[in-house]
Amino acid sequence: MSQECHSMLQECHNQVTKVPDLLTEWKRFSQFWRDMCLEKRSLISKTYCYPSSDGPGKASDIFNYRNGTTSGTQETKGSWWCIDLGKNYLLGITHYALRHGRSDGESILRQWQLQGSTDAKSWTKLETSIKRDNPNDPPPFRDPHPFVTGTWPVEDKAGVFRFFRILQTGRNSSGRYGIFLSGVELYGILLDV
Repeated sequence: MSQECHSMLQECHNQVTKVPDLLTEWKRFSQFWRDMCLEKRSLISKTYCYPSSDGPGKASDIFNYRNGTTSGTQETKGSWWCIDLGKNYLLGITHYALRHGRSDGESILRQWQLQGSTDAKSWTKLETSIKRDNPNDPPPFRDPHPFVTGTWPVEDKAGVFRFFRILQTGRNSSGRYGIFLSGVELYGILLDV
C-alpha cells in the first residue's frame, strides 16, 4: 500500500475514533449512503456479490437495503459470501455491517472472519476489535428482529482491497453451517483506480 493511501486510511481512522457515540453516527452515515446509492445506483450497479454455494434467495438480494430478504448459502462447512467492488475500485475499509438473512430469525452468524483480497485468490484476514471466540456467546447483532444487524470497526493498516469475503469459521446460532445475509455494507475510503 502506498504511503499516501496509508496516510488517508490513518486520518479516516483517527477521525472516526473521535466520535463519542460511534454507533449513532454510523447509523446516520449508513442511512445517508444507502439513500444515495438507492437514488444514484452508480457504485451498486458495478458491485457484485456471490456466495460459496446456492442456497435460498438470490445473491443480489443483499443489495436491497429497504427490505430484509431470505438469502443464504447451503448449510456446508466453510461457507462464505464475497463482495466484488469491480475492476475500477479499491476500498480502504474502516467498518462493515452485516444484516441477517432469514425471515424466521434462525441460523444467525456467530463465528466468521472478514477477509480482503485484490485478486480473489489470496486472502488477508482483516482484524476487528470485536472478538467472537466463544460460540456460546449471544450473536453480536442487534434488533429489529428477524433481520438483525451488526456493525464492526476494522483495525487500521488493513490495506486496500477490491474483494471482501465473510468466511464462516464455526456453526451458526442453530448449530449448523451456512451463512444467511440480507445486507452487507462496507465503509472506508473508496479509491477509483
